[in-house]
Amino acid sequence: MRKNIICTTAAVLAASALILNGCGGSSSAQAVTTAAAETTAAAEETTAEKETTTAAETTTAEKETTTAAAEETTAAAEESSEEETTKEEETTKESKEETTTAEETTTAAETTTAAETTAAETTAAQSAGIDPSAIYSKVTGLLPGMITVDANYISNYYGIDASQLEGYVFAMAEDVTKADTVAILKAKDAASVAALAGQLSAVQQQKAQELQDYMPEQYQIVAASAVKTIGNYVYLVMSSNGAAIEQTIAASVG
Repeated sequence: MRKNIICTTAAVLAASALILNGCGGSSSAQAVTTAAAETTAAAEETTAEKETTTAAETTTAEKETTTAAAEETTAAAEESSEEETTKEEETTKESKEETTTAEETTTAAETTTAAETTAAETTAAQSAGIDPSAIYSKVTGLLPGMITVDANYISNYYGIDASQLEGYVFAMAEDVTKADTVAILKAKDAASVAALAGQLSAVQQQKAQELQDYMPEQYQIVAASAVKTIGNYVYLVMSSNGAAIEQTIAASVG
């Protein structure tokens, strides 16, 4: 377009110069030619300025388009980053919640296991119980001088079979004039408890017969006594300190 304008202007000016030359106006022709050249130059400058302005506007528009695209890209990236951050936070939260649940479950399981273990230990301890000789050692201070008899003695005199017992103590006063007697039997089988209680009742009755006519005071000690049972334990206490001794036995096996 620039070339067309310049060519058109030049043509007009050239025609003007020819007309003037034809009329004999050399100076005027030169003037016209000079004016034409100046006009052409001015036209070229104007065209150049327009093209420069157009290029600048195009560049500005491109810059604005690029800037807008960059801003949109940045906004999209920020939005994507925020979404990823939110997802990561939610994932972290869920992970923490799952960890907390797992820890609570583990703690509950450990507590249950500990409780079961304690209950099992308690049951085992109750089943095992304390040995009669250990109980007897707690009450010797409440008794006069005593002697303990063996399995043959209790079998021959009272019909008590020691093989049915997990443990036993059968003690009598060294002084035959005293009624003090402590028998603590622990049966292996609960089914034997009733029979053992009957045998200790026979011991009490025999002692009462021995003392009834000759030693009334000692007889009263025997008469006040009674055979008692706790679990697999069967015991008989004949003593002036019988209540305290029985309390110690009951506390030891109960």
